[in-house]
Amino acid sequence: MIFAEDDFQTFKNWLDLDINSITWEGRSSDSFFKFWKSLFKEEISPLEMSQRFDYARKLVKSGPLISWLTWLYEKFLVYVYIHFDVSVRELALKFGLEEKYLSLVIRDHLIKVYPLYEDLINERFMISNVRSENLFLRFQDISSILGPGATARGSFEEEVFTKIEVTLYPEWPSLVKELSKDIISLKIDFDKFKKKGSFKNQVRFVQEVTLLLLFLSIVVFSLKNANRWYENYMVNKITLFEPNFFWLDKSLTYQDQDLLAKDQIDLSNKELEDLERIEAQKVFTDDISETRYDPESDVVILNSIEEVPKSFLDAESEKSLYEETKKGGLRGNSLAASKDKAYRIMMTSVEPDGMKNRILPLLEKFGVSQVDNVKPGTEIPGGIYFNLHVPSQNLKEFMSEVSAFGEATIFESRAQGRDEPGKNRVFIWVKSI
Repeated sequence: MIFAEDDFQTFKNWLDLDINSITWEGRSSDSFFKFWKSLFKEEISPLEMSQRFDYARKLVKSGPLISWLTWLYEKFLVYVYIHFDVSVRELALKFGLEEKYLSLVIRDHLIKVYPLYEDLINERFMISNVRSENLFLRFQDISSILGPGATARGSFEEEVFTKIEVTLYPEWPSLVKELSKDIISLKIDFDKFKKKGSFKNQVRFVQEVTLLLLFLSIVVFSLKNANRWYENYMVNKITLFEPNFFWLDKSLTYQDQDLLAKDQIDLSNKELEDLERIEAQKVFTDDISETRYDPESDVVILNSIEEVPKSFLDAESEKSLYEETKKGGLRGNSLAASKDKAYRIMMTSVEPDGMKNRILPLLEKFGVSQVDNVKPGTEIPGGIYFNLHVPSQNLKEFMSEVSAFGEATIFESRAQGRDEPGKNRVFIWVKSI
C-alpha cells in the first residue's frame, strides 16, 4: 500500500476542513498548504506516514496543536479503513499500531455517523483476544447494513478541530519549517552498505578498532601509575609534627628502690621517753559548742498507749502559739516543775479535715473541754490545732481512739503549774502533708 497525491487530495475533501477559518480568513493559506504538502508526501508507505505524524507531534509543545495533529492522524486512519479494502488487522500491521487502539478509533467514528446502529458497531468492533473474528472485519462487510454515509464525509458539524486556527500558534512556523526538511524520509540502505564493504575493508576496520583499544589501555595504565607516583611523592613531602622518643637511652631500666629502707632512724633512750611523755598528754581538746536552745526537760516518748498511767490527778496546759490567753506550756521547768504530767499527740495526715471530723465527736463522748479561748479544731498554718482538758478517768481511752486514726507520736512531759482538778492537759496537732 503506497499513498499517492490523489489519495491525500481525496482525504482532504472527505475531511471537509474549513480552510478559511484555519488560515485566519485566508491570511495564512500559503503556510497551511505548505504544511499539508510536507506532511502528506506522495509515494509514501503507511508506516512512514505514521512516523511523520509522530515526528510532527514531537516538534510542538502546546496542547491544542498536539490535539489537532492527533485528531488529523486518527481521521486519516479511518479514511484508509473506509476507502481501502483492508481489515483492522491489516491496517494495524501496515501502520505499526495496536489492534485494540485502531478498532476503538474506527468504532467511535462510525457511532457518530450511524448512531442508530451503535449496538451493532460495538459488537462488531469489540476485540476480546488476538484470535477474535472482528480483527478481519472490513468496512465493505457492514456497509450494506450501515449505508454509504461514512464514505461521503469524515467530519461533523459540532467538531471544533475542522475550523481551529492552528496557523496562529507560535510553534506553527517552526513546525512547517522542520517538516519541509523531510528528515524522516532520509534512510540508510544497510544492505547496500554491507555489499560495498569488502573483506579487506572489514579487516582494516577490525585493526583500527584494536589499535584504538590498545592506545586507550596504555593511556589508562600510564595515568594510573603516574597518579600513584605522585601520591607517594606528596606523602614524602608532608611532615607531621609529633613527639619523637627515639633519642631516649634504652639501656636505662627502671629500678625499684625503697627510699625509707636506706634511712635508718637512730633514737636514744632519752628521746624515746620524751616521745612517750608527749604522746600521753592531751594535746588536742574538743570544743563543745553551747546549744542555742534549752532542751525540753523530762520529756518521754511513749511507744504505746499501755504506758499511759491508769489514773491521773491533774494536767497542765500547753503554751499555745495561736492566740491563747493564758501563757504557759507543757515544757518542763527545772525551777518550778510539778509532779503532774501533760501529753501531746503529734499526728500527720494527707486529709487533715477528715481527721478533724473524726476527732470532734470524741470530745463530747469523753467529756473533753477546751483549755482557753481557741476553739478545738481550729485551722492554723500547717495543720489543725486542739488544746484540750480531758478527764483523768477517760484519758487512756481518749488517747487510744485518737491515735488509732492514723500515725501518731505521743509525748509525755512534766507539767508546769496546776490546772483543773481531775483533768489532764492534752494537746493534739494534726500536721498536713
